[in-house]
Amino acid sequence: MIDPVTAVAAATKAYATVRACIEMGKGIEDTFQVVARWQGHASDVLYASQRHKKRTNPLKQIVFSSSVEAEAAELFAHRKRIDNQRKELIQLLRYAYGNEGVEEYRRCMKEVQEQRKREVYAQQEAKDTLVKSFWIIVLVAIGGGIIAFIFEAVSSKG
Repeated sequence: MIDPVTAVAAATKAYATVRACIEMGKGIEDTFQVVARWQGHASDVLYASQRHKKRTNPLKQIVFSSSVEAEAAELFAHRKRIDNQRKELIQLLRYAYGNEGVEEYRRCMKEVQEQRKREVYAQQEAKDTLVKSFWIIVLVAIGGGIIAFIFEAVSSKG
């Protein structure tokens, strides 16, 4: 769902479709449906980049420490590709539909971002919180078991 590589590939495909729609003179509705799809994928890429910045799991940093630079470079390249596509889309939309088309695109972009934040990203955050909570409970239970075992061993000797 929020795999950056898949999102970039899907965004690139949607971007090519938008260019084709504009070049073929398709209607504004058809074009903006594809623009909305591109914006959804672009939003996934940017969200994955933000999640990467917030990641504080020390185990992942230790396990994947050799590829941190490569992963950062990859995310940077993805963000730049999306930024370039966004700039080109705005130019194409301005040429094809004028400033009104660009304003409609920006409204569409805000709607998609708000919808993603409400639905998809909130669900992903809840899933991550649930997994973290599960592991905290497991570790607390193991710690409690060890303390109970030590207490039992000490009290049975005395």
